[in-house]
Amino acid sequence: MGINRNILFTAAGDAITPGEITEKIAHFGYTDAVIRIIQDSKELDREGEVFIKCAALILSNFGMIRSGRFKDNLNEILFNCWSEVGNYLIKIRNSILESGSSRDRFLLELRQHKREELISEIWVITKKLLPFTMGKTSYGLVGASKILFAVLPEIVLPINNNQWLHIFKTVDIGDVIKRMVVDIQLWENFTGKKLNEMDCSGRLTTLPSVYNVMAMAARPENI
Repeated sequence: MGINRNILFTAAGDAITPGEITEKIAHFGYTDAVIRIIQDSKELDREGEVFIKCAALILSNFGMIRSGRFKDNLNEILFNCWSEVGNYLIKIRNSILESGSSRDRFLLELRQHKREELISEIWVITKKLLPFTMGKTSYGLVGASKILFAVLPEIVLPINNNQWLHIFKTVDIGDVIKRMVVDIQLWENFTGKKLNEMDCSGRLTTLPSVYNVMAMAARPENI
C-alpha cells in the first residue's frame, strides 16, 4: 500500500511539513469535542453511559443530528448500539489498558498481527452498527465511524461521505485504518517526527485525532 497523496503527502509525494500540520491543527474547528472524547473514553462503563455521552457529543458536533437518522431519537439509537456492541468495545478498551502501550500511539505500537486482528474486529463491530446508523439515503458508514471514533479515538478515524467517496474510495473501515497506519508510518519515516506530537498545545494527542485534521483538510471542494 503506497502513499496516500492527499493527506500527509502532497500530490508530488512530498511529506507535508510538521509546521503545516501544526497550523492546520491550530485552526481545526472540532478540537474541543475531540479533547473531551479522548479524555472521557479512557474507561467504559457496563451501562453504556460513557459511550452514549461521547457518541452524542461527536455526532452533534459533526452536524449529524440536524436531520436524518439521529435527528429525533439519538439516545434510543445509541442505547441500541451499545446493547449490540458494548461488550466488544469494553473488551477492546480493556486490552488497550492492559497492553502497557501508549494510548496516543497505540495503533503503531501494536505488533502487526495484533493490529490486523484488531482492525478485523473493528470492521465486524462496524457492520453490527450499520442497521442502527443506516438511513433512507445513506448506508450508515459515516455515523458508525463517528460513533466508534467517539469511544476509540486511538484506533478509529471519523469519515464523512465526501471522504468515503473521494479520498478513501472504499466501504471497509478496516481498509481505511490500514491505510492510515501506513500513511503515518511513511510520514514519520520521512520527517523524523511523531504525528501525535504535532499539536503544540498538547490537546489532540492520539494518532487518529491528528490524522483526522489532515483528512478533513484534504476533502475535495465543490463536491
